[in-house]
Amino acid sequence: MIQREYGHREYTQGKRSKNTGKKYPPLLDGMLNDHFQGKCTVGTFSGEMHTKFITFDIDYSGNLEMSKQVTNRISEKLSRLHIPEHYISFSGKKGYHIDIFFDDLIQVKQAKKFHKYICEILNLNIKNVEFRPTNKQGIKLPLGIHQETGNYCGFCYPESLRVMSKEESENYFLRIKKIQSESVLDLIGSTTIDDDYIPKKKDILKTEDAISNHIPLKDYESSKGYSIDRAQDLFLNGLKFQGSRHSSVFQIALYLKYCGMDAEQAKTELYTWMEWQDKTTYTTNLPDCYKDIDQVVKDVFSNDKYHLSGHKKNLSVSLDEINWIIKMCKEKNQKLITYALLIHSKRYATMNGIFFFPIRKIMEATGLASDTVQKQLKKLEGLKVLEVVERDRRPKGKGLSRKLPNLYRMPKIESKINDEEVYTTEKMNDIDLCLKFYFSSKDLKEKLTKRQYKSIVERFVAG
Repeated sequence: MIQREYGHREYTQGKRSKNTGKKYPPLLDGMLNDHFQGKCTVGTFSGEMHTKFITFDIDYSGNLEMSKQVTNRISEKLSRLHIPEHYISFSGKKGYHIDIFFDDLIQVKQAKKFHKYICEILNLNIKNVEFRPTNKQGIKLPLGIHQETGNYCGFCYPESLRVMSKEESENYFLRIKKIQSESVLDLIGSTTIDDDYIPKKKDILKTEDAISNHIPLKDYESSKGYSIDRAQDLFLNGLKFQGSRHSSVFQIALYLKYCGMDAEQAKTELYTWMEWQDKTTYTTNLPDCYKDIDQVVKDVFSNDKYHLSGHKKNLSVSLDEINWIIKMCKEKNQKLITYALLIHSKRYATMNGIFFFPIRKIMEATGLASDTVQKQLKKLEGLKVLEVVERDRRPKGKGLSRKLPNLYRMPKIESKINDEEVYTTEKMNDIDLCLKFYFSSKDLKEKLTKRQYKSIVERFVAG
């Protein structure tokens, strides 16, 4: 269903237009683009027998305050029934929608039964809390503009039901999670398939096509809206408001992966992070938060399509910085490690300069053994080349015995950078190229010991 200012029209893929005789296409990128830009509003229906989502369409005839109260009551009840994965959006006019998405098909009559179950235990009138979608009664998609009122149909913050901005809503949308249909079927005492009806495979495929036969917009497939600065802020300062926990976990997981942690380390960091969050900023119990972290980490570390924006920038090493390394680090291994630390901090450090750098990653960058790296890090700390902001970080959660990486900070080196004369790199182990960029062989032989010159500049055998 496509709705514009002058009315709406229903399209069913494969059916022929009465006017042109041509078959209607599936939901296309251009239609969704128009929806997101507010040029039209796209709605969708279920199949005749099956659906992949349920919507509670809450509308109290213009009484928005009553709609808010009922929306919050339903949301609270769903959370208590262990269905925290429900998503509230503003209808754009008089009410709200609460959506639940399934990872597999559910029969429409079972979905209706669940809807009725929730309304009955809350003593709600199904005329004000309608069931959607059916094959004849569709529901408008969120993230569009209501064609009558001009209001944005964004997602809402729980409890206050304040409508998120367009950017916030789109980021929130990217992290929506499906649930297993059993979560609903168990509550209504039903099975996946009713005894009196066994769906044919073609019926299921037909429903699937009707619901999701389109190519997702590329802008909404990637996580390019998630920035390093935002992820760092969440990691260090925690949750700001309710309804942001899941998205925040996702962004931090991306950040930890980006910083070189493995999945197990990231999970441990997030468990510990979750434990110190303000209890007023989330409503899910901690065991379920841990389960969510497990799934998010699994998704992030097994899928390369998720990325943080801003991580492909060129990194500059100034003449003053490389001179500082030469001056402060007398030993070859100290130079190699400090150069790697400098590049790593430029890429990953927070606004106040804090970063972590797992020993394993320093070993990979320098080619040095673990014992050597740890020994030199202690020396660098003594030389004031490196500050250990926090060491021996231990997770607090049960069963989490693995120690977390230390938090570091490097001194700020004041330097004048001329873009035409500065060395830029993407690597942490090309100190030889940086040295050759700024100094002649004669200069380097004067600045470095003979052994260091041969090891770093001539052969660069790190070890």
